[in-house]
Amino acid sequence: MSSYIPKGFQAITPYFMVHDADAFLDFLCAAFGAEEISAHREEDRLVHAELRVFGSVIEVGQPKGEFTATRVNLHVYVAQPEDVVDQALRAGATLLYPVTEHEYGEKSGGIADAFGNQWYIACVTDHHKRSIS
Repeated sequence: MSSYIPKGFQAITPYFMVHDADAFLDFLCAAFGAEEISAHREEDRLVHAELRVFGSVIEVGQPKGEFTATRVNLHVYVAQPEDVVDQALRAGATLLYPVTEHEYGEKSGGIADAFGNQWYIACVTDHHKRSIS
């Protein structure tokens, strides 16, 4: 690992800026089993949080000043996409499309959270079609 990347992080770390970040953290824990690594607050407002989700670190904050709320689309690889999609739906996500087998070598289902983010929950079904040379 390079010395310029914090231990446990990857080079690209998604950063979610959402209104009601505490509710978003609750969703991430309920939907995906996220583990809170750290959370920093100012005057009962979540300023910054780091969570581990499916082995990757993501960051969360609330909009303030020039930092505005944004929406993110993520492609997430898991062992059992059906189970993860079902768990996310129970946690309040809405279904974009059911888990479906695709000709490009994966099966995936799409969900949206209440904060406007879209999640494509997938697993590889044909490594030859999904490999990068």
